[in-house]
Amino acid sequence: MPPRIGDYRGREQSFIKHLFLNKYLEAAAYKLFQGRSPVFNFVDAFAGPWRVSDTNMYSDASFSQAIETLETVRSSLIGMGRTGLKVRFRFCERNPASVAKLKTFAAQKPEFDIQVFSGAFEDNLDGIRSTCRDGFTFTFIDPTGWNVESSKVFDFLRALSGEFLFNFMAEEVNRHAGWDGVAESVGRFLADPAWKTSFEAMTEGSNETKILQLLKAKMKEARVATYLPDMAIRKPREDRIKMRLILGTHSGFGVEVFRTVQEKVEKEAVRTRHNIRTEESGQPQLFPEDQIIAFETDRDGVGCWAHVDWAKELLRRAVSERPGIAFGAVASQVMEQVPVRTTHLNKIAAACRKAGLLRYDLPDGKRTPVPETRFWSGGQ
Repeated sequence: MPPRIGDYRGREQSFIKHLFLNKYLEAAAYKLFQGRSPVFNFVDAFAGPWRVSDTNMYSDASFSQAIETLETVRSSLIGMGRTGLKVRFRFCERNPASVAKLKTFAAQKPEFDIQVFSGAFEDNLDGIRSTCRDGFTFTFIDPTGWNVESSKVFDFLRALSGEFLFNFMAEEVNRHAGWDGVAESVGRFLADPAWKTSFEAMTEGSNETKILQLLKAKMKEARVATYLPDMAIRKPREDRIKMRLILGTHSGFGVEVFRTVQEKVEKEAVRTRHNIRTEESGQPQLFPEDQIIAFETDRDGVGCWAHVDWAKELLRRAVSERPGIAFGAVASQVMEQVPVRTTHLNKIAAACRKAGLLRYDLPDGKRTPVPETRFWSGGQ
């Protein structure tokens, strides 16, 4: 069952976060179980539970959402004749009271393969890794700030076959990253004690966008991911960025799924924000809800005109720099940086081809490029 907005009053941004996690896990599990691996390991690195409304079933906690989502996928595929599908759940938490709740929760669900690790995530990496020895591992890293020893976490992620979703706490980083008193802890977070030099050399952007850029650079340097798309989540009651979800993946398919899920979740975020405004003001909305959602997402959502223009520029630049690049490779590269989907890139490619800006041949019977389609600039 997807998360219910009614369980998240006052923390609606967590509803959007869990909705994204729910939808991404669902898509990833279906793809994985139908091809790549019969084993799915889910690691919740900072499991909690923390602030929850459902203190009996923990339906508004990430670990419970993961169990519900992955078991639904597994059961559905078994019903279709698939066999040998297995899901492992590995939950880590440092707060003793929360650990006790996690262990009670696990004991009440003996039908699932659940292991609870007590203590800091960084201190449990070897134990968790040994219990995820085979299969695909999806790691959800959701700290409350930046108290993470990233160099150890990077080693853990690089050693496993899988993906990760990292919750970058943008609001806290933006507020405190420029203060000298946190320089050492930010250095651990970025796996770079000398981070200040690079940070101060950046002339544009807020504190959080600079730290985000440095973090992604370190993640790629550590080879934990080929692609790192991200999505901003706002505090609906204050309409400012609270967090950014970063997907770490080596798969172009993962990037496409990320943007597809983002498109859906953005619409729910707009709905949530406007419902709060209506409730608090006591005034009805002037326009139908679907019209409001369409207006706002057309303005700055996945595939909006500004993002399409940006994607067009990046596509042409990539083709110019690498003549003959395959569409699949360039599409993943562009979608990592820009909130667009393959359907948008198909239209961009067609328009550029018609205008003589790009050249490519379509396979027989195809109206749009396939991943193997080679692209060249129009003048080449």
